Parts: sequence; C-alpha cells; structure tokens
Amino acid sequence: MVWTVYVLSPVLIHLVISEGVTFFAGDILDSAACTALSAFLVLPAVIWMYRQETDLRLAGNSKHETYKKEKHLGCYAVCFLSGGLLNVIWSGVLFGLGISSAFSNQTQEALLGSQMAAQITGPGILVPISEELVFRGLVYERMKTRLSVRWAVFFSSLLFALYHGNPIQMIYAFPMALLLALLCERGGSLSEPILFHMGANLTAIVFSLLS
Repeated sequence: MVWTVYVLSPVLIHLVISEGVTFFAGDILDSAACTALSAFLVLPAVIWMYRQETDLRLAGNSKHETYKKEKHLGCYAVCFLSGGLLNVIWSGVLFGLGISSAFSNQTQEALLGSQMAAQITGPGILVPISEELVFRGLVYERMKTRLSVRWAVFFSSLLFALYHGNPIQMIYAFPMALLLALLCERGGSLSEPILFHMGANLTAIVFSLLS
C-alpha cells in the first residue's frame, strides 16, 4: 500500500491540480489555456521530486551521467521528428479503422478548438514536459524499484493511457507511452521522451490548423 501511494503520488498531484484549475478557471479560460496553466502549476512539485530522486540515482551511476554528455543535437532532432511521424501514422491507422469516428473525443476537440497560442504553449510544450516528468521521470522509475523493466514499461504506459480518460485517447496514448518509456530507459534521461512527445503533440496541432 505504501509503495503504491509512493508510485501514484505524482499522478495524484497532477490530477488534483488539473481538477482545481478546471473548477476555478474553467469558465474563464478555454480548454488549452486550462491545460497550460495546470501543467505549469504541476511543474515545481514534480521537478523537485524528480531532481531529488535523480540525484540519488546518479550518485551511484557515473556512467549514466557520462552517456548523457555524449548525446548530440541530431539525436534530439530525430526524437522530435519521430514523434511527429508517429502521430501522423497512428492517427491515420485509427482513422482508417474507423476508431476515430466510433468514440467521442470531446477533450481533444476542445483542446484543438482553443486559441493557437494556448495550444502551442499548453499541449505543445508544457504538457509534454509535465507529463514526462510525472509518468516517465517519476512513476516509471519508481515502478522499477519493485518491477522488472518490462513490467514497469507496461504498467506505467497503461496508467498513462488510462489517465487520458476516454477510449480513443487511451488507444492512441498506450503505444506512444510504450515508446516513451523505452526512450527513457535507453537514453537514461527525459530529454528524448519530452522531445518525442512535443513532436507528436505539435504535429496534431499543426494538422488541426491546416484542416
């Protein structure tokens, strides 16, 4: 029970802040602006938690730190572009299978119907940072203290998908979360998953504006 609360506490913090922003500001701000504000307010707590735990891990793993220093700009560009490409491919698959029209997706429609600046700032930039800190930086890493990498990848990805709240977003989010967790594991940092996540979200925003 204690370990479960320890693993889920970042998600609960995210949930409480998001619901609070919706309750107090939902009638004033549009959906993307509420999302941006929620992500911004979540950041101080989860950054502090992530730094505390990362410092402890790095203290006994100098090789990990060395590997991070060897990364180059091309790696980050590939991550960003790959996220956008995955968004296009997976969205096309869901559309081709008729899944996009089979379920209501009012949350995404509200986000993509908001002001462009709020979309880019919130879902495009702040949300990927806050969600990667919560779900990969904290939840996934905490799961690995008791579970194998394989099961930690699976359960953290499942939690990420369920957290999105409606069937079509869950179907979209689960395979993406698997890739994000694998990027986190392989790269040893959140830089790659954050950029991948940004690429996917910003691509969705751009396509919505062009359609």
